[in-house]
Amino acid sequence: MMHAEGRGQSSIHSAISIRPSALHALAALAFLALAVAWTWPLATRMSSRIPHDPGDPVLNTWILWWNAQALPFSSAWWSPPVFFPMPGALALSEHLAGIAPFAAPLLAVGAHPLTAYNVALILSSWLSAYFAFLLGRRLTGSVAAGLVAGVAFGFAPYRASQLAHLQVLTAQWMPLALLAMHGYLDDGRRRWLALLAIAWLLQALSNGYYLLFFPLLVGLWLLWFVDWPRQWRRGAALTVTFAAASLLLLPALLQYQTMHARLGLERSIDEMRQFSASLGSFVQPAHLLAFWPTRQAETPEGFLFPGVTTIGLGAVGFVALVASRRVRHAVVSRSPAVFYGLATLLLWWLCFGPAPEQSTRVEQVRPYALLAWLPGFDGLRVPARFAMLATLTLSLAAAIAAARLAPAGRTRRALAGALIAAGLFVDGWIDEMPMAAPPQRVIIDAPADAPVLELPAGDPFLNTAAMYRAIWHGRPLVNGFSGHTPRHYDLLATALMRGDPSILTHYARGRSLVVIVNRAHDADGTSRRLVESVGGELKEETGVGSVFVVPPRPRDRTPPVGDPVVGREIPDRAGYAAVDLGAAHTVRAISINLRWRYAEVGPRMTIETSTDGASWATAWDGWVGGAALSAALDDQLLVPMSVYLPDVHARYVRISPAPPWVARELTARKAPR
Repeated sequence: MMHAEGRGQSSIHSAISIRPSALHALAALAFLALAVAWTWPLATRMSSRIPHDPGDPVLNTWILWWNAQALPFSSAWWSPPVFFPMPGALALSEHLAGIAPFAAPLLAVGAHPLTAYNVALILSSWLSAYFAFLLGRRLTGSVAAGLVAGVAFGFAPYRASQLAHLQVLTAQWMPLALLAMHGYLDDGRRRWLALLAIAWLLQALSNGYYLLFFPLLVGLWLLWFVDWPRQWRRGAALTVTFAAASLLLLPALLQYQTMHARLGLERSIDEMRQFSASLGSFVQPAHLLAFWPTRQAETPEGFLFPGVTTIGLGAVGFVALVASRRVRHAVVSRSPAVFYGLATLLLWWLCFGPAPEQSTRVEQVRPYALLAWLPGFDGLRVPARFAMLATLTLSLAAAIAAARLAPAGRTRRALAGALIAAGLFVDGWIDEMPMAAPPQRVIIDAPADAPVLELPAGDPFLNTAAMYRAIWHGRPLVNGFSGHTPRHYDLLATALMRGDPSILTHYARGRSLVVIVNRAHDADGTSRRLVESVGGELKEETGVGSVFVVPPRPRDRTPPVGDPVVGREIPDRAGYAAVDLGAAHTVRAISINLRWRYAEVGPRMTIETSTDGASWATAWDGWVGGAALSAALDDQLLVPMSVYLPDVHARYVRISPAPPWVARELTARKAPR
């Protein structure tokens, strides 16, 4: 089956006698130079600067570093020392294992973690462009058209809006996988199947969105290009290869599923709508584009402007096809131009995500709603990231159109090529790459097993900086940042913001705790005083802030408890939750399922008991953050906080301050017989 749709070889190829291997090498070098220029001056500061901002790029730098510290997919790898002591924390984010084969060797020979990250960033544009070039050239037989595909995909306007997201930029394996599929369907050589499997695995292990999005494009490709009655063997081989490679991903997917179920993690429909495209998104250029005015988008993912050059080429190609009255022939002959053009429209449509609640009948026709029922899609927040797949298919449609529309004559072709090159340059070129200094390191003088907590705990940029510093100090880190925040960490941050010292004493049980108070975020000294209130000893003043060591506390002894007693809610005055246990019991503990509602109870709690409902005695009074944190680490869904009492004889129990629901979630535990 012949896929080439150009008028023949380009003027570049026909005018010069050059071997394919040399041509490919020249193209690879040209795209590498473009990638370095597009990200300039990053190549001059590879080990000392973070591209774009010190948020997600710092997180991804840490993830790439962690991939080189433990055997991928081992139990130790899934449980890095962040969000300490929660196991399985890597499943809260992209694991970037598909990028590790390129970053880990650099780290193994002593390269700086930032160097590994920045190499991966430049690599993403370089290889995206080069592999799209190879695919475009195969589809058209034209070097010039291949160059159009490479530049259009590798340096697309959409990429400028995603410079903080290495995993989104790492899309280079999709054109390579499509190249392998076209190659195998054309000549049946098995090496294409091996290339397909490798490319698909690398892509799926680099980005969870593409792991779920790209199979849709592959399925449509198989339906369109494979003439199943005549080519069923080759179609089956492609299908089996893709499916067999996908089976290798199953253990990692199950780990994500198990962890997310344990933590109750999923994305709400409202979140998906918030990060979906609108019509305005497609005329919204990213802020960094050099030649296009911009304004603030509705969401950070709303910059989906595809440029005018690829759109123009695709539109002119479509008009030419209609004018030639060969539309039916193009469909019957399984034209790549028609497929990649239609695929672009479908993928853009999917960017709109689920329909809004208040919508017209037209707006309700959203194919993403069907995908949302499939496994895994409930964990994806950004439907608009279908735009990267649409960028690829549009680049290929534009390249095919450029080959078909190329004018006769060397001069005219050169002028047309120059015009297209200028258009792609104007569409996708960015201003100088913004860069930030990496977070400062700290020197810690404390026992080796002491975990580190940086305050304030609720600031995302401080948490990513803390993870970066953990690369160097090598200690377990209480802080963390990820695509999902576990419930225990939300609880911890809320408790510390309330001034609850029991969080600090919880982590100091049986070991010292290092606390770094970030000076820039503690102008009034609130966090410093909190640490000092639990005996924190100032060890050093650093550029980051004050480094304290909280001395170890004795480990709490949990007394044995007997049978549970579920009480009946009884009315009480505002701010109290009261229950009747039905009869007098010797009560040793009270358990409350806080679930997601810790912030609704007071930072301190008083528990009173009574035998007659009239006379009350205080059985316990204190901070609840430490007990709630311990419960959340045991069970992130229920958060069954337990408070242990001196054995008290009681029929009635009331808690204050507490909302009424506390009575419905309360269980008393009797002293054992």
